[in-house]
Amino acid sequence: MFEDSTHQLWRCETSDGPMMLKICQQRMQDKSGCWQIIENLFGRYLPRDLANIDAIQSTIEQHGRIPLPELVSWAGTSELFPAYILTRFVDGNMLEALHLNETIITQFATHIAQLHQLEYPYWGDLSQPQREAKRWSEALQQTLLDQAVISNINQDWLVQALAQLEQLEPATFTPIMLDNRWDQYLFESDRISALVDIDAFVAGPRELELVLLEYQLDNRQAALFCEIYNQYLPMPDLSKSRLSYRLLLFLMNALGETDIDKWMQAQVRFR
Repeated sequence: MFEDSTHQLWRCETSDGPMMLKICQQRMQDKSGCWQIIENLFGRYLPRDLANIDAIQSTIEQHGRIPLPELVSWAGTSELFPAYILTRFVDGNMLEALHLNETIITQFATHIAQLHQLEYPYWGDLSQPQREAKRWSEALQQTLLDQAVISNINQDWLVQALAQLEQLEPATFTPIMLDNRWDQYLFESDRISALVDIDAFVAGPRELELVLLEYQLDNRQAALFCEIYNQYLPMPDLSKSRLSYRLLLFLMNALGETDIDKWMQAQVRFR
């Protein structure tokens, strides 16, 4: 869809009905700062790990509340072929912020809360998380230090984020989507009809995903999200991790913001 897209998307008309073919462009993948962070921090290298996409799909289908396109065929990169995913085509329109209503927010919050109820003692690749909880803060600290040097960001924010990490010790981890944006979903008739991109699912702290979602909701929507979420799980105290996770998401270019002061000082939505 974009010049720096890590995948090519093809709609295929087949004798078995329309399908979507998603081909991983390894060259673009290896140049992506976002995916480099995902690989370094979570150990997820997409061209290789698409071979396990069925395990991730199964987890989301069992515990989430938003449908996924039927998985038809998939493979990781080989000597002969690039990594790919083939799914059945799903009707619907790309979700945008202007489409959000109470029904969609309720459905979305229920989906996130249900996934967050699934807990792991380890973090990393969702298909088989193996990294110990006690290593999370140290690994995140190293990632922030390495990427801050590359990005040449305001060091004041780095100092504050690193200071917060000294008290950050998550005990459990959940399925989270590191690129959780509205354009990853389709909607029809005022409801989300499908989640069409699950590449960036990992096992990580639920607070990290909630900090990302906080940017994408207004005050009224955030209040409704919290109300629904709290029916399943208590909303965690994000003040203990918000700065660190905001900086990580900025370095991942999560939503395209380039002004770090604007990003780090954005309004707090979840309390």
